[in-house]
Amino acid sequence: MAGKNTTYQPVITEGCDFIHSAISFGIFSHNPLKFSFPVLEIQLFIASFTAIIISVLLKPLGIPTTVSQIFAGIILGPSCLSRFKGLRKMIFPRGSFLTLEVYASLGLVYQTFLTGVQMNHPRMILKAGRKAILICVLVFVIPSTLSIACATLMSSTTKHVDTKLYRNLIIVGLVESIPAFPAIAGHLSELNIFNTEFSHLALSSSLISGILYFSIMTIVVAFDGVVDHFLLSIIIVTGCISLVMMIIIFILRPALKWMIKQIPDEKAVKEAYFCFVVVAVMMLACLSSFLSLDILFGPFFFGVIIPPGPPLGTTLVDRLQFLNTWMIMPIFCVQNGMMMDIFRFDLRTVLHVGLIVLLSCTGKFLGAFLPALYYNMSYKDAILLGLTMNAQGFLDLSFFQVLHGLKIIDRVTFQIMVMSSVITTGASAPLMRYLYKSSMNYNLHSKRTIQHSEPNTELRILACIHHEQNALSMIHLLKATNPTKFSPINLSIIHFVEIVGHETPILISHKVHRKFSSATTASQSIMNVFRYYEQNNQGRVSVQPYTVVSAYASMHTDACKLALSKLISLIILPFHRQLATGTVNGGIRAMNRNVLQNAPCSVGILIDRGVLGGIKFVLENWSSYHVAVIFLGGPDDREALAYVERMSEHPNVEVTVIRFLMSSNEYSKIMESSLDDETVSEFNLKTEYNDRVTYIEEEVNDGLGVINVIDAMGNKYEMIILGRRHDDNSPLILELTDWDKCSELGTIGDIFETSNYGGNATILVMQQQAKETAGSRDFSQDDKKKTKSDMTMC
Repeated sequence: MAGKNTTYQPVITEGCDFIHSAISFGIFSHNPLKFSFPVLEIQLFIASFTAIIISVLLKPLGIPTTVSQIFAGIILGPSCLSRFKGLRKMIFPRGSFLTLEVYASLGLVYQTFLTGVQMNHPRMILKAGRKAILICVLVFVIPSTLSIACATLMSSTTKHVDTKLYRNLIIVGLVESIPAFPAIAGHLSELNIFNTEFSHLALSSSLISGILYFSIMTIVVAFDGVVDHFLLSIIIVTGCISLVMMIIIFILRPALKWMIKQIPDEKAVKEAYFCFVVVAVMMLACLSSFLSLDILFGPFFFGVIIPPGPPLGTTLVDRLQFLNTWMIMPIFCVQNGMMMDIFRFDLRTVLHVGLIVLLSCTGKFLGAFLPALYYNMSYKDAILLGLTMNAQGFLDLSFFQVLHGLKIIDRVTFQIMVMSSVITTGASAPLMRYLYKSSMNYNLHSKRTIQHSEPNTELRILACIHHEQNALSMIHLLKATNPTKFSPINLSIIHFVEIVGHETPILISHKVHRKFSSATTASQSIMNVFRYYEQNNQGRVSVQPYTVVSAYASMHTDACKLALSKLISLIILPFHRQLATGTVNGGIRAMNRNVLQNAPCSVGILIDRGVLGGIKFVLENWSSYHVAVIFLGGPDDREALAYVERMSEHPNVEVTVIRFLMSSNEYSKIMESSLDDETVSEFNLKTEYNDRVTYIEEEVNDGLGVINVIDAMGNKYEMIILGRRHDDNSPLILELTDWDKCSELGTIGDIFETSNYGGNATILVMQQQAKETAGSRDFSQDDKKKTKSDMTMC
């Protein structure tokens, strides 16, 4: 461009792989691959496509996305495809790496900002106390001590370790000893491991380390850019950090609070507010760079002060997360992978640096494992905690780049550190998944069922709530369960809230945290209903309320863990379909299926069909209440009968037991279990003098006969209880399998759910603790096959 000529003139240098202009004028004018923007577009496509393919292939192994993306970079880099010079010059010419680095840095800034946004409730995480602080200290002290001692020993005894390599080994030992919160949180999120003791410890201790991590990065970068005088350097660095923090706290934070107040409930965030935050992130990154601080310092702490969840935090994560994770960050990870050429590794350096990395990983594992055992954690949880602390991610790669850019470590050391990050994180993920799944195989040898509970003892129930209307149906069921002073109910309530805009799910006990955060606001009205019910039943009902903020995919873990720790005998789950509106929630359906497969006790699916009549009907005294039991045989029907036996002791509850028998005596002798006969006989004996209990035997030939009896029940009952699983080979069930559209309810349950049979009666579908018992069939394999299919009609 010269003089007043404002026409853009592209500059092309033939025979050179440097790119000097941005926009191509088409293939008929010049080669588009000599222009930076077309090359960037191709690089984005190839990098993202390769990263997605590798992620999909490695996902079954539990390999984190970051590892897959770096591996994609190694495949595209000089270690593999870029060894072909023609391909490298065409797709990844030398001149394109500057644009690539700028693009990757942009993604890194926003990914770091989102990490800060997703750090929900750091105060609660820090309340883990001395355990988290002790683990945080030991996870750094033990590996750094081991690595420094090893580097010093090698330097004094081996001629191959010169001063430069010795300094690299010391830096590697210190850097590898610091666990980073974003990597650990992302690692646990991808493995779907949350709300466990070891995950809370890992998050809380790494959160402390994460702040230390950013501080070290900032100080390292800042001291490299200031004068040599030490005292003056400290003053300048402190002043620069203080300036950025003051802008965040005293200017941006009040602006954010004002914006949040201007957003109406359940309304979308205005585009102007979203743009303000996005621009503020770039402004802080630019300011941090101008002040010789690390470019990520300002965006990270700005993200931390943004309240997680709706309205602002949710919007930021929803709009930025997907694009940044799958379109921009792959370039950052691929860029790191492409800087690696495994054919140029020096074996001596690899052995020395690899030994230091191995010692650092071992030290981090021991720093978490030993105090976990000291605080009486199980061996599996202690091992999982130690493996978790070795997870690495994009923040570690960024720090490696900073050290390499400042020439604190050389290129070979940088490449080995990146490769070690891929190996350690990639290898620990499948092992963690295996150990965690094996730890979820609960001890099912003890009979945690209603049928096997001692009479006149406390009944422990876990009720799961998703919406306010679930609370009334739960109390409706509890009231019919007949709590007394001699046979009270110990009730644990979990209000499940779907995680939105968070990365660290939380479990809140309302007994401990009366007022905690906005996450519990939606739970207050629900918990107040149960507290009122508890007050009206002093000495008969005790309530322990919880709120769990989690993803649907991991909610079953929270329910099963709490059921195991609280010695629960029955988990009550609401049905995934709201019959009043016809709304289907696929997340609740998936959770229910997972609980049915993994529960350490019996499970009931509660279907509210609108018989309640509001809170007044639930809480007032009943003059009469009619309950029917459908009994075809099997462990689940026996569990239903045991539950109804408890209800029959209620002075206003009338019970009708309808047992189906085959008309053919010969077939009946084969199919009927002796356990069914024994259970029914015992029930009749206990209720012999109870005139509110009616026992009916219906002889039928096939499934049509079962339907006719069910149809004849009409609208006589307020509640119908039945078992979930039955023998599919029985003629009573064989003809009805077409009804089984939803694996949550089973064949008979689905008949009631999809029809008007029973009128407006509340339906309770029971499943006895899923364990192998004498004379009964374990249906879990059949359930798993059904669960794998996508039952959209459910």
